[in-house]
Amino acid sequence: MHCLRRLNTYSHRLEEFLIAFLLATSSVVLFANVLARYVFNWGVSWAEELVRYEIIWMVFIGGSVAARQGIHIGVDILVKFSPRPFRRPISISLNAISFVFCVCLVILGGDLVAQTKMFGQVTPALEVPMWVVQMAVPVGGGLMAVRFLQRISQSLQDGDDATHTDGIG
Repeated sequence: MHCLRRLNTYSHRLEEFLIAFLLATSSVVLFANVLARYVFNWGVSWAEELVRYEIIWMVFIGGSVAARQGIHIGVDILVKFSPRPFRRPISISLNAISFVFCVCLVILGGDLVAQTKMFGQVTPALEVPMWVVQMAVPVGGGLMAVRFLQRISQSLQDGDDATHTDGIG
């Protein structure tokens, strides 16, 4: 159990580090390209493409962070306005549906990656294999699936039926 908790902590840190790194590099690349275009009348053709792909990865990794923190898009209104005895089963059901959706993302995303890899498609400006970009779908889906399983487990053990959206906005 202690080993799982430690692994969970490392995965939290890795997700947050990756998001911070991608956000920082995309900001620097985009700022440098805008500066180069408007000040020096010169720019690099691959900057926008790189930033676009970094944003795709940020979205899918960020989905896992949101699922972990309980702020993922969901049907919280059902849980909030249900009578107390129904909150826990509704919460578990919603997390289970989200888990199934994420498993579908992993399976279908994996199929997409395999097909793209088979055809050898590359990105237009960076000439990076397109499957590297598309790996964000199964990787992010897998990370989110794990987080939804953790939320289901937490609800079953603790009876945690509270929504975590009260402090948002």
